[in-house]
Amino acid sequence: MATIPKTIVRRIIAALNFPVKITDFVTYAKAIYKAMFNNPSFTASIAKLTALNTDITTLDAAETACKTRPPTGSVTSRNAALEVVKSDLRSLRGDVQGVADANPTKAEATINSAAMSVKKFSPHGKLQSTAKDDVEEGRVDLTGEGVGPHEWRISTDEVTWSLLPASSGAKTVAEHLTSGSIYFFQNRQILTKGRKSDWSHSVKIRVK
Repeated sequence: MATIPKTIVRRIIAALNFPVKITDFVTYAKAIYKAMFNNPSFTASIAKLTALNTDITTLDAAETACKTRPPTGSVTSRNAALEVVKSDLRSLRGDVQGVADANPTKAEATINSAAMSVKKFSPHGKLQSTAKDDVEEGRVDLTGEGVGPHEWRISTDEVTWSLLPASSGAKTVAEHLTSGSIYFFQNRQILTKGRKSDWSHSVKIRVK
């Protein structure tokens, strides 16, 4: 009997590439809003998109206020508005990922239709996220994507997340877990100048 080869399907990951310059970031955020708002693939995200549009307007006004002479707004307020929009976009990225995962054959097209990027895949030379049982009960050894310091988070349902202690490298250990329970883990790199990468895809494990 002939052996049927296994087909390995690589998960296509949605990514956000935030511009550093505020004006470029505002343009970037507006492009995502425009691409998703009337897109039939993302009707479930309308409330989030409406909030995004409001928050972009707030950020745009805050940036303008910082540039007037004399300034009529503070950099602190502008930065706070920036973080709100970034949070909005990260939440929408999760929605886009969910739609993409539901139809893997059209995943890349789905992500592109939201004006987001597809995360580049490097089969060699880059650590991929993993979760493995530790030798001690109730512990899981985690490996993150990329190198350098990382943030980590844990969930039991991929909806509510709790942060774990950050690490100086791409490996850490999650402790005090319940044997037999299923957990999800994500990680992201802590970059320079206060920047951080997007959260990685989730890795799932049932703890022994």
